[in-house]
Amino acid sequence: MKIRTILFTLTNLLAVLILVACGANTTEPVVPETAVVDVEATVNAAVMATATAEAMLEESINTAVDEAVDAADDEAVDAAVDEAVAEALANATPEPEYSTYTEEELVVLIEETTQEAAVETVTYTEATTTATSDGTVTAEEAAEIAYYVTVSEETLEEVDAMIETYYALYGGTGDEIVAELVAIESELSDLNDSVDEMVVIMDEINDSIANGYALAEETISQLEQTAQEAQTAVNDTTSQMQAWATSAQSSLSLAQENITPPETDLTSILENSVPTDIAGTQEEALAQVVGYINTANNALADNNISPQEMQDIAQMGSNATASLTSQAAAGSTILVSSIDGINQQMAHGDIQGAMSGLSGLQGQLPDLSGLSVPIPGGGGLPGGGGSRPTR
Repeated sequence: MKIRTILFTLTNLLAVLILVACGANTTEPVVPETAVVDVEATVNAAVMATATAEAMLEESINTAVDEAVDAADDEAVDAAVDEAVAEALANATPEPEYSTYTEEELVVLIEETTQEAAVETVTYTEATTTATSDGTVTAEEAAEIAYYVTVSEETLEEVDAMIETYYALYGGTGDEIVAELVAIESELSDLNDSVDEMVVIMDEINDSIANGYALAEETISQLEQTAQEAQTAVNDTTSQMQAWATSAQSSLSLAQENITPPETDLTSILENSVPTDIAGTQEEALAQVVGYINTANNALADNNISPQEMQDIAQMGSNATASLTSQAAAGSTILVSSIDGINQQMAHGDIQGAMSGLSGLQGQLPDLSGLSVPIPGGGGLPGGGGSRPTR
């Protein structure tokens, strides 16, 4: 408010300066005798111009002050939120029974347990309304109310323990999620206060009933008012907690989608590959080797090997080596050894070594002229007519 007062004073001072400036020219103009000077119109125009300038200046100043105040308020709110979050995280202590839960599981558990506490709270508020409708409370009615109050109190304690565990384990994973949960705690605090007050009132009522005293109207009114306050608090808490859980789950799901999944163990793919198509002739076996070379070269063109590519290459290599071993032709052992070595290099991520090995394997092939075997690099998988599947 002091800022506005100072700026308003400056505005008035500037208005005076404008008026002075308007009358600063003391040299009277030479007016022809025939001219009639409209003094009143001139003065009115000057006053209007000054008022307009003053209004524009005041509007600019007010706008600047409002923006400055809003910015200051935003900074104050942000600072308060940061302080509250920092305090919550600093005081957080994980409970052993909840420490093994994942973040997603704990979010769901917090929301579900809050809903349970809400149902229990609504139950005792409704029981209170029914009990006090005739202006008194019987021992049976008091026992029912006290039971649900106790159950609600215990459930809310569980929620508090879950939240503390969440802060301790996952407080650093999402500032916005944590800040929203910290804000909801104020609603939970109001609900806890209402439940605590109900406990005190019910203790007084039970003592009065046990000693044969009539309940005072003030006590019954206090019981009704506290139940109504609990009903309001539980409505606010459950709606906010449900919105928080939905938002948190959405954020966590999005984060999971953006996490690159761990690389599949290419070695295990290679180890689990077994031959499914053994060639019936040496020519067919060589055609399988050429198909293996072409497929592997195409897969390694981007200097990377995917699990699916490794699966395809391992399968073709397994078939080719089984076929070469079955035919036992001259030079087959060298080809089998080269294919096995190339597969191991790819499985361990040695892309350059595998590419070099493929070049060497192509050089180890016998003369393919006169055979119905495509030249390596010609593309397309060769037909394996006459091959037989393994049994």
